[in-house]
Amino acid sequence: MATQSPTDAGADRFFPQEAQVAGYTPRGHSGTVNRRLVSADTGATHLEVLIGTIEPGQGATPHYHPGIEQFCWMLDGHARVEVGGFTREIGPGQSCFFPADMPHTFIAIGDEPVRVLIAYGPPYGEGARVEC
Repeated sequence: MATQSPTDAGADRFFPQEAQVAGYTPRGHSGTVNRRLVSADTGATHLEVLIGTIEPGQGATPHYHPGIEQFCWMLDGHARVEVGGFTREIGPGQSCFFPADMPHTFIAIGDEPVRVLIAYGPPYGEGARVEC
């Protein structure tokens, strides 16, 4: 079996770097920039992974994703999360899970921006979002 060098064309999709991925503002979010690290663009078919940056006091309005689960791992900052009738404030090293079809919100609180690692399964791709 032949091996490829790390400089082979196309290898970057297997080693995503946050600084090399274009940012975008997702629908229904304010003060938010997401960067897709793993997506259909990198060849993924069952998983999507992003890094999100959310400014204080900003975030997602109440919504849900039909048939899509979401997981968030806090890297920096603090957020107020609502899901399933529960509200909790979370910070670095903590996480939250949004089951498919369950309304949720995510708002950055405090004085510093939130940085959060987000995973969707199956991939979201800004498709299935229903406002509440």
